Amino acid sequence: MIDELESKGNKVVALNLAGINNPISKNAATATDASDQAIGTAIQEIQGNYGKIGSVMHLHPHFEFQKPHFTQHFDAERAIVKSLFFIAKHVQHDLNELGESNRASFIACTRMDGKLGQDKRGNTSVVGGGITGLIKCLNLEWSPVFCRIIDIQPELPTQECVTQLMAEYKDANVSIVEVAYSNEGRKTTDAIPAKLVEHQNISTKVTKDSVFLVSGGAKGVTATCVVEMAKTFQCKFILLGRSAIDFEIPAFAVNENDEGVLKRLIMNDMKAKGEKPSLPRVKSIYKNISAKKEIDETISSIQAHGAEVVYIKGDVTKLNSFKVELDKATQRLGKVTGVMHGAGRLADKYIQDKTDSDFDNVLSVKLDGMLSLFGAVDIHHLAHLILFSSVAGFYGNVGQTDYAIANEILSKAAHLFKTNHPNTQVSAINWGAWDSGMVSGELKAQFEAAGISLVNSEGGAAMLVNELNVDYSTQPQVIIGGTLPAAVSHLGALRTHRIHRKLTLENNPFLNHHKIQNNAVLPVVNAVGWMAQSCEKLYPDYSVFKIEKTALFKGIIFDGNQKEDYILELKELEKGEEKIVFETSVLSEGGKLPMNHYRATVTLLNKKSYPKAPKFTHQVSGTYQPTNGETLYKDGSLFHDTHFQGIKEILDCTEKQIVLSCEAPQVPLSEQGQFPVYSINTFFADIQYQGMLVWVQKNFGGANSLPLQTDSAILYREMPFGKKLFVNVTATEVDETKLVANCTVYDEHGDVYVETKGATVTISRQLQW
Repeated sequence: MIDELESKGNKVVALNLAGINNPISKNAATATDASDQAIGTAIQEIQGNYGKIGSVMHLHPHFEFQKPHFTQHFDAERAIVKSLFFIAKHVQHDLNELGESNRASFIACTRMDGKLGQDKRGNTSVVGGGITGLIKCLNLEWSPVFCRIIDIQPELPTQECVTQLMAEYKDANVSIVEVAYSNEGRKTTDAIPAKLVEHQNISTKVTKDSVFLVSGGAKGVTATCVVEMAKTFQCKFILLGRSAIDFEIPAFAVNENDEGVLKRLIMNDMKAKGEKPSLPRVKSIYKNISAKKEIDETISSIQAHGAEVVYIKGDVTKLNSFKVELDKATQRLGKVTGVMHGAGRLADKYIQDKTDSDFDNVLSVKLDGMLSLFGAVDIHHLAHLILFSSVAGFYGNVGQTDYAIANEILSKAAHLFKTNHPNTQVSAINWGAWDSGMVSGELKAQFEAAGISLVNSEGGAAMLVNELNVDYSTQPQVIIGGTLPAAVSHLGALRTHRIHRKLTLENNPFLNHHKIQNNAVLPVVNAVGWMAQSCEKLYPDYSVFKIEKTALFKGIIFDGNQKEDYILELKELEKGEEKIVFETSVLSEGGKLPMNHYRATVTLLNKKSYPKAPKFTHQVSGTYQPTNGETLYKDGSLFHDTHFQGIKEILDCTEKQIVLSCEAPQVPLSEQGQFPVYSINTFFADIQYQGMLVWVQKNFGGANSLPLQTDSAILYREMPFGKKLFVNVTATEVDETKLVANCTVYDEHGDVYVETKGATVTISRQLQW
C-alpha cells in the first residue's frame, strides 16, 4: 500500500502500533501502547519530523479465532481499535484545517469477510467491526474531511485489495461512508423498511416457563420493554443492575418525586441527624432513592402482569460480581433460556475531547457486559439473544464515537452468534432515540427540530415484543425507530472537481438496450444524470433541483473506436446555504485539445429549502383515438430495447402536443452499471424524448429525431420505477430541422415530477435506426 501511495506522489509515514510484528522502520513512528498519551506522543513525533498530516489510512488485520474461543483476539483487537480512536483525536485539527481548502481523508480498511461481518463464516473476530461506527461518527463531526470505511475480503489478492483501496481513497462520492468489497464485487449497506400490521398475533418460542436474564432491565428503556414482555408472555425475569435495593425508602421520600423538593428533604434529614450536608452526598442519596423507587415500580409492574421476577445486584462487566446470586435465582426460577443485554453508558463529547476512561467505560459495558452474560449461561441452549444496539452505530452520531463503536461490535456479534448458534433467535436491535431513557429534554428538542422521529415508550416496547416473532428468526439485526441527523455538507471556497471514469460497454449492460445502427450509444439523459448526480454526491444534504443549458457536442458511441477514459469536470459557480450552482461537462483527452461531449449547468438546493411541486392537468383534443404505445417498440418506430420501453399508451397526439401514459420498467441495479439511478431516474427521463420522437414521426412522416439540447429541467420529485406517470409534450417551435418543446411529467393527481423547458431534438428524414 505504501508503494502504491508513493508512486502517486504521496508522502507516506507509517505509524507502528504497539505489539505489531515486523514494524516498518523507514519514515515511521511507533506508539508504545494504545493510550491517549502514547498515541498523542507518536502523532506529535510525526508532525514534528514530517509536517502536518493530510490523510490517515488505517489497515486493520484480519483476526480468526479457533472455535469455541471466540474471544481469542479480543484484547489485541480492542487495543488496535482504541489506538485508531485516539489517532482520530490527535489528527482532528490537521485534517479539518486542510479540509477547508483541499481534500483531507480518514480511511479505514478492515478485513472481516468483505461483507461487514455478514458472511456467516463463524470464526471472524468482531471487535474490529466497531470501526464502522467510529468512521460514521467522524463523518458527521468532521464535515470538511472525507471519511470512508471499507471491509475487504481477506482472501483477495494483495494487488486487488490495494487497487480497490486506492479507488475508495479517491472516490468523489462523499455520500457513501461504508463499503464492502469481496469476490462478489462492491456493495454498500442499506436499511430496507418493513411494513408491520398492528394487533396481529405472532408465533413465538417464548412461554411462561421462559427465563430471561436482563442487564439494565430494572430501569429506563429496558425496564419498559421487560414490563411489556411480562404483560404479553407472563414469563420469568432475572434483572441485573448496579443499584442496591436492600434498604427502606425514608418516610419523607415515599410520596415525593420532585427532584428539587426531594433533595431539600434529604438535606433536612441529614441536618436532623447531626450530619453536615454536602452536595455529593445529597446527590448520592437522591440517586439511590430514585433508583430504588424505579426498580420497585418495575418489579411491581412485572408481578402485576402475572410474571415472576428476581432482582440481583452486580456489575454486568464483572461476572464474579453477580454469579452467586444468579445461581440462586436460577434455582428458584429455572435455567436461563434467554439473554437481553440492555445495559449501556454514554460519555458524549467530540472526538478531540475524549479520554481513556471515556473509551474504556463506554465500550466495557457493551462488550465486557455481553461476554459476562455469555459466561453466566449455557449459550449453546439459549432460545433467545437480544442485544440492545443503536442507530448511533448504524448511522453514526455526533459526540458518540465510543458509543457507536460499542454498538457496532454488538451488531456484528449478533451475526456471528446466529451463524454459530442457528437455533437461537438472535436480534441486535439498533434502537432509534427514545422519548425517554438516556435522551435528555435538550437532545429531544434537537431531534424534533431536525425532523427525527423518536421512539415512544409504548410503541417501542411493543416493537420489541414483535421482534420475538419466529418469522424474524433469520434476521439478526434490525432498526427500530427513526434515523439520526445526516451529515452537513462543508461548503468552503468555490472549487473545481475533476472526476475520472473509465467507460466500457462490459461494465454498462443497459447500453445494449440503447443501440442505433447496431452500436450502443450512451443516452444524453444518462450523461446528464451522471453530471447532475455527481454534484449531489459532493454535497449529500443538497438535491438536484434544476438542470439548465444542457448541450450535446459529441455523443459517446461504442463502435470499437470510442475512447475509454473520460473526465467529468464540475466547476462551482455559486455556493451558499440555500443553493450550489455548477457548470458541468464531460470531456475526453488525447488530441491537441480536450474533446467536449456534454455540458450542463446544475443547481442543487438544500433539502430543507425544496419547493412544493406545482399542479398540471392535461387537456386532450378529443380528436385522437388512444393507441397502444407498446407497439412502437415492436414495429420499428422506436429503437429502444426493454430497459427503455416505458410508453404504455398514447392518449392524444395533435399538431400542438402529445400526451403519453408511461411506466419505467424496473432495471436491475446490476444492469445499470456505472450510471445507477439515485435521485434522477434517467430511464424515465428518456421517455419524454421518446415522446418527442413519436410526435415527429406522426407529424413529419418518415422522419426521425435525436436529442440536441435542453434549456432547463426542474426536478420536484423522484420518478420511481414501476409507477404510472403521464408525459405531456407541447410543441413551442417547429421547422423542417428541429422541434422545440416543453415537457411535463406528472401523476394522476396532477402533481408535477419534472418540468422541462426548451427541449430540442433534430428532425431528419435521413436518420435510420
